[in-house]
Amino acid sequence: MAIDPVDVEGLTTSKRPPKERKQSQPKQYNHQKSGSGGCHSRIRKPVLALCKVTNAAAAAQPAKNLKAALLEAEQGNEPVDGGLLGMAAAQAGRLGLKDLLNTLCAYSWPRLSCCGGREVAELAAAASKCGCDDDRFFGFVAVYCCQYADAFGCLRDVALVATALTRKLDSKVDVASAFHGLTVVALKHLNTSRASYTQCPIRDIAEFFYSLVNLLGTSSGTALCALDVARDVIVAMATSVRPQLHKASAQDIAKTTGAASMAWTLFPQLQDQVLMPLLQELAQAVRFRHTDFNAQDVAHLCVAFAKVDGIPDFSTSLPVLLDKVLDNLAIFSSKDLSLVSWAASRSQYIGDRCSGHVTKEVMRRDLSAFSAQDLCMMAQCLAKMGGRGKAALCLVAGQVFARQAQGLNTTDKVLFLWALAKCKVMHLALCRLIVRDLAVENCGSLPRDKVGLALWSLAVVWSSLPDGETWREMLATSLLASQPWLMAPAYEVTNAAWAFSQLPQSLSGRSWPSLLQTMSWVQPRQLSEHELCNLLFGLSSCTVKVAMFDETFARFSGELAARLDGRYFSEHDRRLLVSCFSKHALLKSLEESIQEKIKVFLGVDTREDPSPTAPEEFQDQTENPAEEQDDAHGAEVPPPPPTPTEKTTDDKTTEWDHGHHGHNHGHQGHGCGETCYNCEVAPTGASSSDLSRLRLNYHCNYKGHCVQLKHTFIHVDCPAESDSEEDCMLCNMSRRRARSMDSKGLDILDAEPIEPRRRGRQQRSRRSGSSSSEQAQHQAEQQAEQQAEHQAEQKAEQQ
Repeated sequence: MAIDPVDVEGLTTSKRPPKERKQSQPKQYNHQKSGSGGCHSRIRKPVLALCKVTNAAAAAQPAKNLKAALLEAEQGNEPVDGGLLGMAAAQAGRLGLKDLLNTLCAYSWPRLSCCGGREVAELAAAASKCGCDDDRFFGFVAVYCCQYADAFGCLRDVALVATALTRKLDSKVDVASAFHGLTVVALKHLNTSRASYTQCPIRDIAEFFYSLVNLLGTSSGTALCALDVARDVIVAMATSVRPQLHKASAQDIAKTTGAASMAWTLFPQLQDQVLMPLLQELAQAVRFRHTDFNAQDVAHLCVAFAKVDGIPDFSTSLPVLLDKVLDNLAIFSSKDLSLVSWAASRSQYIGDRCSGHVTKEVMRRDLSAFSAQDLCMMAQCLAKMGGRGKAALCLVAGQVFARQAQGLNTTDKVLFLWALAKCKVMHLALCRLIVRDLAVENCGSLPRDKVGLALWSLAVVWSSLPDGETWREMLATSLLASQPWLMAPAYEVTNAAWAFSQLPQSLSGRSWPSLLQTMSWVQPRQLSEHELCNLLFGLSSCTVKVAMFDETFARFSGELAARLDGRYFSEHDRRLLVSCFSKHALLKSLEESIQEKIKVFLGVDTREDPSPTAPEEFQDQTENPAEEQDDAHGAEVPPPPPTPTEKTTDDKTTEWDHGHHGHNHGHQGHGCGETCYNCEVAPTGASSSDLSRLRLNYHCNYKGHCVQLKHTFIHVDCPAESDSEEDCMLCNMSRRRARSMDSKGLDILDAEPIEPRRRGRQQRSRRSGSSSSEQAQHQAEQQAEQQAEHQAEQKAEQQ
């Protein structure tokens, strides 16, 4: 892409300073002197008049005059005065004159080569600040950065352009090439200032540091991240920042901390000597300056602290920061709240302190004000919080369904479906909607890890989707054709094997040879106990004759037999193994010594050969969402709640423990009888929160919770039903004694949780072991309590 079609040779060969070169460029552009009237006589007076006004209302007429002058200059193809364009752009950006900036961008993009670096920086910064969407203008700014990077005479210009281009990471603008030129010139300015014993302003360093690492963390920045110039500029910026921290503003500290935490994962070779000392000093700065941070700074600092774990000084600074988080929780924007949720789901310490408060705040909020991307990230974070996030996830799912998933791209829909499957929140209508959309949006063309994620999620919800619809078959066919297990990590191969066990053999049968070939490359010792059980369970579901099946099954069964002594297997893993080795033919195909060890360990009776499909309550799986979403919000997908085996997302080996329970009910929609009883657990008065429409249904046949949101029923798995020690927010809300709630607090959500195992026994006895008279008495008591509460609320409203 060329900027100046007339004459760019003079620009590239000129060695004069930027200002001198800028003054001579109009003559190159139109081959006439810039002082001969023309452009000066047309736009100079409107620009100077615009610069004198102090508010947007007074700028209406000057802006109108300037736009008319720009049109006349365009018509006459007159010489360009870059200085006047820069002045006009800076003033328009301060006053928020978006229409004027759109006109300036349209006029200046073919003439950027006639402008100096400062003018281009001011134009780009103002256009980005006011939300101008002219990708053509930003595309030529990127070309300018590649060809004329030396025109940026100081680090301030570099930081302005970098900040503006960072907002175009998701567009078609070649931001990576632009940052390569900016990185080279930034390193030159940093080295020059150090050689002359001067310092670049810390604000400029913080802004460029933050913008650069945001690009390096994306797929387009991988090539630049591998270059020496990227590493050298990180070292130079870290060295220049440390002596100036006492002069840094709160925003500078927040941006530098966020940038250093992202660089920590991108440049492991710099951790000990460069980034560790910087992060330690930043942690102390956070502790001493915590009163100066606004809500946005606190949210970004929380994300930064969650990314970097193990820094000694963080142990003293993090409690102070979390106190600040709790103080600002009510004033966080939707994006800031989603970032804090991400941090709470990634860091165990932050999660223990904040996850409960975050979920309550989400349930208090009006979710219609959240953007689609914030809802998607929030859903993923709530899914990783386990039982504490299920009630809030029901509300988020209801909001996405109310929007009909508008605003979510294909990747977002995959991640949202994963969140529902991970947390076992079966919003049937939303799952059906997402599956239908993915089936027609060419989901198979997504990156390999996202396709694998979609395949696992589809397998989890498969048995709950209607048999009459063909959308799930279409989606499964597309995902299987993409073969996401090829060249995948070992844990993704085991996930694919488990997914095959949930799909019909008519769909997965043709893909077994490819999957078995990939399994032959997996070393059994690399797998955790849970992954090994998933793989064997998936293999046991294969009903087609495939080469290498016997050898593969024997190899992984031998590894299992070697681990049976002294290794821990969860109850879920034991159930998977029992379902696998209860098949007489598979067990008999192994060596006798392996057979005996497995029989003794599992107590398997091989006299009967059960159905190859495992019971629904035994279906469970692990999965790792991709770090993607990290980027629109500047953060990556957090790790899960503790499971029997756990890895970190940084090395792409996070392990989740999921399960799926089918819903076989007679009543269409939610599986309740015609006389189902809905218990209201939210205030009946007016409220902006979706919580006011959340009800619990006690008479559904589903083992967990049946939640009614408006006219939709959602099935939510309950940890108490599986004797888990994990707390369940919905169980806290379903306590028999009703408690009032006002607009300032949710007393029900603040109630102490019932002991999980005792609560599970109570619910099971109520649903299965109670006599008809006891059930009738229980219904009468609940109706009386609800009627008394309703009367009390009416009396309070009248007062």
